[in-house]
Amino acid sequence: FEWYKYSCAFMQDNEFDEQVTAASVQYYQQNLAEIQRAFESVVINPQQQPTRIFMAGDSLLRQVFISVACNAYSLNAVEQSEVQWREEWPCPEKLTTKCVFTGGQHSGFDAASVRFTNGMEIHFVPHRGFAYSDMSKGEPDVLERMKWQIDNLGNKIGFGTKTALRPSGPMTHLVYNVGAHFTLMESRNMLNSFVSNIAMPLMGSKSEHRPKIVYVITPTAHFNTPDGQYIRKDRMDDERSKCVERVSYNPRAELEKRILKAGVNVDVLLDYDDLELGALHVQRGDCMHYCMPGAADLVAARLLESF
Repeated sequence: FEWYKYSCAFMQDNEFDEQVTAASVQYYQQNLAEIQRAFESVVINPQQQPTRIFMAGDSLLRQVFISVACNAYSLNAVEQSEVQWREEWPCPEKLTTKCVFTGGQHSGFDAASVRFTNGMEIHFVPHRGFAYSDMSKGEPDVLERMKWQIDNLGNKIGFGTKTALRPSGPMTHLVYNVGAHFTLMESRNMLNSFVSNIAMPLMGSKSEHRPKIVYVITPTAHFNTPDGQYIRKDRMDDERSKCVERVSYNPRAELEKRILKAGVNVDVLLDYDDLELGALHVQRGDCMHYCMPGAADLVAARLLESF
């Protein structure tokens, strides 16, 4: 499940990199008791009713999926898995000597699935729902397909056809995140569409078997910009590309919290609470993704607890 570019221990080649790795590992160890407790109680203990989770988001939510899979694997709790590793995966910018996986295992994947020994299963599909190396084979937008299902099947949604493993039954949880690849206006439109077309019809359903809706707040970016956000590529010079340790607010999180309300239009709103975790990012011009293990593991544990 691991991606080499998120493993700061693998990527480090100087003293600064070693400090970043140490800080991320220390954060993980400080929260290890909570992480282990969540994983042991959810992925090991027998379930009365199987839990089947569908995760749809961008690379930030995919990090949470990777964390769930890796921590469960360390507990020998994985019964079956399938990862759609790309045959070709581009090297991240600002990466030279450490770019050793340009395809195949540990490079990058689109969809992936994991089934645990207690029957629980999690399926990750990116927003566009594409599969393998051919994006044209996937769904144009996962939400569009879900909207069609709700409109035509009576407030019911399914996994679609692009999961890495075939789900063993109906969806019990939908985990969604808009992500960081859109402007704030585009994100607002996507959130409003998610609420009106997907979340509210499901929340208003009288069925006891409707999927529980969990929205994961977009983690904080810590670029050296006024609000920590990535700006246009032509304006991201070396100074702006450095990660700062703290930012005063996360505009994407604030937008999501204004629109989404736990118990109203989603069941659970899960926050990273990471304004002061800028030192834990991958660095090398990436102040959005966190080193792994690290911040994503605690969020993964709290996600499991919400199930």
